[in-house]
Amino acid sequence: MEINDTSLSGNSGIPPVTREPETSIASAASDFDTFLKLLTAQLRNQDPLSPIDSTQFVEQLASFSAVEQQIETNKRLETLAENMAVSGLDGATQWVGKQVEAVSNAARFQGDPLNFVIPKSNVGESTEIVISDVGGKVVYSEQTDNQRRQFSWKGEDNNGGAVQNGDYVISVNRMTDGEVVEVSSALSLSRVMEARLEGSDVKLVLSNGGLIKPGEITAVLEDSLTQDATAKDL
Repeated sequence: MEINDTSLSGNSGIPPVTREPETSIASAASDFDTFLKLLTAQLRNQDPLSPIDSTQFVEQLASFSAVEQQIETNKRLETLAENMAVSGLDGATQWVGKQVEAVSNAARFQGDPLNFVIPKSNVGESTEIVISDVGGKVVYSEQTDNQRRQFSWKGEDNNGGAVQNGDYVISVNRMTDGEVVEVSSALSLSRVMEARLEGSDVKLVLSNGGLIKPGEITAVLEDSLTQDATAKDL
């Protein structure tokens, strides 16, 4: 899961979509214009006593037609891609305001507890929950069993002190005899604040600062983010 680098406070809605430069169409159009000029010049300056061979002329006209069709195809494909992106954004707005469970390994601590689900696993004998800062320094760790459970981190380090606000990574280590045998992702519990387009991709901004794709949502929460909240699997 990515971290949204736009502050959630004061964010009034979906930002304007930035369109990619139409380089492919512009390039094809440039080639088309160049071809047309060359063909026109060739016809204007041909020797009347030795005109262009009819077969060669037909081949040039065929090339002319192929370039023209390619430009039109590129325009239609770009229009189709834009329409699909907008359609995907419309569909993603259904998530706005909902509390969701989503595959993630990162979140932004801003003073409020960060809530996760630790999935059940048959790998290893126990589970170690590790929270690190973006530099990779471990600030908190906790041992638990391999059963599914909810986990809430209130921004404390291993000494009980408060950590600084910022971006953190949560790792779920499956352990055997004190050794890590598998590293998996936690499931973030958070509210969807907005849906936006980034290029042609639809992204959802979470209240914990996360930026996910709709396909990364694994469940919708029926109640508030508390220890007794139940998840309705998709």
